Amino acid sequence: MAEETEHKTNTKSDIADDLRLYIEKRVELFALTIAEQVSAIAANTIQKMIGILLLAGAAFFAWFALGFFVGEWLNSIGFGFLIVSVPLFIAGYIFLNMKSVSFTDKIQSEMIVKTMDSMESGLNVKKKEEASSDT
Repeated sequence: MAEETEHKTNTKSDIADDLRLYIEKRVELFALTIAEQVSAIAANTIQKMIGILLLAGAAFFAWFALGFFVGEWLNSIGFGFLIVSVPLFIAGYIFLNMKSVSFTDKIQSEMIVKTMDSMESGLNVKKKEEASSDT
């Protein structure tokens, strides 16, 4: 009788320990998933920012050269730069007054998709572990 009571107590403590370990592992998996997503977004953002910076530098020098070219063509360097700067002012004004709803929606949907994918992969791992422990 004493052995049976001791066995039940051990089983309960084993279940509690297993449950605690499971919860800890799920929290660790969630933290790693979030860290992976943040690092992927940071890496993509840095890469895109470097690309934008290089393109901006190239565009700057191209507009600068175009300003000199138009200035020599019109025999007035200042007037050439004025003409070349008008499209930049128009584009800047348009971008300044545009709402960034589509950009925000794109980022949010990307985060949601990555979170759902990581949750699904976590569930698939759990199902595989359960299937392997049943055999």
